[in-house]
Amino acid sequence: MEADRRQFFKIAGATGAGMLAAEKASAQPATSHPSASHLDQQQVTFTTELFLDNKLIEVTPGVSRKLHPPKKHLLNPVVRCERWCDGDYIQPYTTMYDQEDKLFKMWARAGCDWKSGRVADNAAYMLYFTSKDGVHWDKPDLGVMEVAGRRDHNVIFTSDMALSSVTPFSYGPEKYIVPVSPMKPQGKKAFFWAVNRHPNPRDASEKFVGLAIVQDHRRGAHIVTSPDGIHWSCASSPFWQTPHDVAGTGDDCLMHVMFDDARNKWALYRRVVPEFSEHLIADESDLNRGREDRYYRSYAYAESDDLRGWKKHQFILAMDADDPPDTELYQFSCHKYGDIYVGYMSVYYLRRPQPINVHLVTSRDGIHFNRVCRGQPFIPSGQLGYYDYMAMGCSQPRPIVVNDTTYFYYAAINYPHDANRAHYEPDELTGGAALATFKRDRFVSLETSDLDRGPCRVITKPFVVQQPHLYVNAATWQKGAIHVELLTRDWQPITGYKQSDARPIQGDALDHPVQWRKHTDLRRLFGTEIRLKFYMTRARIHAMTLSDKERPLAAVEGEFRHDLQGDSSPQQN
Repeated sequence: MEADRRQFFKIAGATGAGMLAAEKASAQPATSHPSASHLDQQQVTFTTELFLDNKLIEVTPGVSRKLHPPKKHLLNPVVRCERWCDGDYIQPYTTMYDQEDKLFKMWARAGCDWKSGRVADNAAYMLYFTSKDGVHWDKPDLGVMEVAGRRDHNVIFTSDMALSSVTPFSYGPEKYIVPVSPMKPQGKKAFFWAVNRHPNPRDASEKFVGLAIVQDHRRGAHIVTSPDGIHWSCASSPFWQTPHDVAGTGDDCLMHVMFDDARNKWALYRRVVPEFSEHLIADESDLNRGREDRYYRSYAYAESDDLRGWKKHQFILAMDADDPPDTELYQFSCHKYGDIYVGYMSVYYLRRPQPINVHLVTSRDGIHFNRVCRGQPFIPSGQLGYYDYMAMGCSQPRPIVVNDTTYFYYAAINYPHDANRAHYEPDELTGGAALATFKRDRFVSLETSDLDRGPCRVITKPFVVQQPHLYVNAATWQKGAIHVELLTRDWQPITGYKQSDARPIQGDALDHPVQWRKHTDLRRLFGTEIRLKFYMTRARIHAMTLSDKERPLAAVEGEFRHDLQGDSSPQQN
């Protein structure tokens, strides 16, 4: 553990490269917006600490961690059910910004669980949307296939198509277990999660890959591929069958996959039940498996080098004894944000009338996740009947950061999980794709409290300086300020970098430079092990970054500021 901490900034080059890859893949070009990254993405290495956990924090007297839920967009849902092919709901199963095509792209599940609303007996299928700004979405008439005798639609994947369009490459075993009594869903259901741009495609057909479930045919998780994100093919056999898949007694259809650049592996997360913790891969003995006494939604993990062979299957995530007793983990996804994993748990409350909201978790290895501000939702659900009474996270395999603003899309449904359509008007039950935004790196903050009248401080654990420029993503209010002092490992102030030497940090900006009267950077301390001591008055720190290059201040716009005093314009001292 000690070695890991000392290496935190030594690995800045690799860490920065990972974050840069994410930003490069997600940044809107300057022709529409300023770029997501204001740095030279090809040359600059940097590392950012988000303070989502305590890995770099030693103590925080007078300061506590505070969650910062993003702003729900005023036009929500930004994608609504408006056309004949939309069904009753649209759920954004994957959203990305495609740097090559300069477009936001969304692959959404649509359909209707009630027979009266199905399209040609399809209860679930996939739609495709594009947007230039992430708010206003186009629904192109693609005509990929005939649906209900029509081609004026943006349907790109259906149950019937899964059988007729097979992937050129094999993914998984040729033989799989055929259920004796397959589960019978409500109508035809086929959908896919977690569309990724393949980093090393074998040919053009693998440009985009995702995870599919085809509920009325082969049970299990399948790989789907596409050369353009529009024309999709489905593998002829599942690569992972759970006991539920072959017994037909449960619904393990929620999944997520991402490519981990640092580990050069695919990481997969799939919904299961705890009873499978020692038996995650089905065999013939599961054909007549009975139902569990409670379907307790939880998650398992597996990884792959090539999307063909999967290993290290393990049970990783569920609600626990510190959670309300009526909660379950309905859906889970995550992505790499620099060198840390940020995850989104969609928590389902069984108490009537059954809301869902999104909670934040974090991990250093992609397997062991810790709650962030436990019990506080990152995306809180709206009131019953509001557009996002059930607010469910979906897949964004890479974070979407545009013009220093992070975009988070989620499924927003205005009715309870077990709603009875007979009790509602025909158009009363609906769901769409909702958007919430927040400024870069501002998941949480370390914030001073009016309850503690003593000095407010944040002291880091020791680390080795490897980059010259230090910045803090921070805000102050009511004439508050932050001063940064450098300490030796044994807590002694370093001459020239004491509190009395520090230039005050004031205002609200993403990259306040940390400077001292005689030193504007850390160049003199390369290779030195130090601690940081933040002296804080009416202030919050969201993140800190060490970089090889200078960064613009990036003042935060008024609409994203949390203070009401109006004195948070950044001060250059």
